[in-house]
This record gives sequence, structure tokens and C-alpha cells, in this order.
Amino acid sequence: MSELQCSVFEGTSVANFIFLIAITGGIVVSYIPQYIRIWNRRSSEGLSTNFLLLGSSSSLFTLTNIILVSSKARHCCFIGALSVFNCLNSLISLFQIGTQSVCAVLILVFVLIWTGNSVLQDKHEYSRIVKVGYFVLIHAIVSIIQVFVGLMFGGKVLLRLAQLNGLMSTLLTFIKYVPQIHTTYKLKHPGTLSIGMMCIQTPGGAIFTATLYFSKGSHWSSWISYFFAFLLQGTLLSLCIYYQYFKYHGELADQLEREAIDRIVYENTTTSEASEPLLQESES
Repeated sequence: MSELQCSVFEGTSVANFIFLIAITGGIVVSYIPQYIRIWNRRSSEGLSTNFLLLGSSSSLFTLTNIILVSSKARHCCFIGALSVFNCLNSLISLFQIGTQSVCAVLILVFVLIWTGNSVLQDKHEYSRIVKVGYFVLIHAIVSIIQVFVGLMFGGKVLLRLAQLNGLMSTLLTFIKYVPQIHTTYKLKHPGTLSIGMMCIQTPGGAIFTATLYFSKGSHWSSWISYFFAFLLQGTLLSLCIYYQYFKYHGELADQLEREAIDRIVYENTTTSEASEPLLQESES
């Protein structure tokens, strides 16, 4: 690759670079309310299992895409065609998407870690989430293999794999909000789903999409999924705010949430008490 081809990554201002770094930090901050809500409630009630599955898989597809797409920028850095600043700036999209992808998958990880032994967690739901965890792990392994194959063969192979992952990310990003919107509409309350997270992410999604779109060497497959995510998350946020604060002044949402948790606790307690005599008989 010639230095002339690497010139596409030059010319970005320091102010723009600092702004992009701030956006990356904002991505991390936006997920903190969701992590805190999972920790405080120790329950996945309100979170769609399919949303966790599709959200994690979508993030892995997007991460695989940007790792492949950014190979040109990394090569320009490697051959010394770019200054340190331009090199870092050319890889900012990789840092941004990598951060977002890890933060998104951590929602699933924290649900698995923090709710497993909780009396507030629906055990049948948790067993499905465990299966989701295994599926996402397999997907991560497949993604690593794709990256190695793409970087090894380069050219059309790399481009096709990048486009495939970009398209799959777009598709899953669109689909993943459908089960969550349906779940929230059915429950009539947000449950463990964090309104605070979405209040930060929805407007942030518009800004994030714009930064990816205007980044040096940007490819449409790297930002299109975030554009769809912005539109659909806005729909989900509006639904949650309506149930939590406007419909019957939020009293119905609070009541339904308490009833759901009470039902889960009752089922877990009843199941535990019923299993104790059987355990004692088997020991005797």
C-alpha cells in the first residue's frame, strides 16, 4: 500500500480527535446505569432474552467488521506512512466500536454473574440466558477465526467478510429491539431495563453515528447499524418513559413491577421448600 493511499487518513484536527475520545468515554458512561440496575435488582426481569442474544451477537458482528475494515489504517501505521497522531486518529473508530461492543456484551455477562443465585431471578429465564451465553461464546470464537482468515488472505476475502459482518450487524441491530419492545409493551414497565442508559445512548447514538460517518476512511457498513439502533432505541425509550412516568403517573408500572418480583420470589421459595423433603429422603 502506497503512502498516497494512506493520505486519506491525514488532515484531522486535534479538536475533532479530542471530541471523538470524549464520545468514546461517553459510551462507557452510558452503560453504567444499566450495570448498576442489574446489580441493584439482581434480576433480569424486564430484559428480553432475545434482546440479550441479538444485542451481543450484533456487537460481535460489528466488532469483527471494524477490525477487518480498519486493516488498511493499521497497515499505514505499521509502514510509518502516518504520524503518531494521524495513526491514532485513523484507529479511533476501532477504539469506539470496540469499546461499545465490549460494554454491550458485558450486560449479558453481568446478568449471568449477578443474578444466578438471586431469589429475585426467574430460574427458567436464567437457564435460557445461560444458553445465550454459550451461543455468544461460540460466536466470539467464530469471529476470531474470521478475523484471522480475512487478514491472512486480504483483498476480496477480507472485504466480503467485512461486508457480511456489517450486514448481519445491521440486521440484528434492527431485529434485537423488536423482542425488547414487545416485552416492554407486554409487561407495561421497564423492569431491569435502564431508562437512564437509554436517555444517554439515544441522543448519543445520533452523535456516534455521525462521528463514524465522517471519520477518515469510514465505510458505510461500520455506521449503518448504529443509525438503525438510534431510531429503534428512541422508540423503546419513549415506550419506557410513557409507562414509568405518564401512564397513571407511573403507579401502574410500579405495581406491575412489584407483582412480577413477588411472583418470582414466591415460585423460587416454593420450589426450594418442595425440593428439601426430597433431598432429605434421598440422603436417608
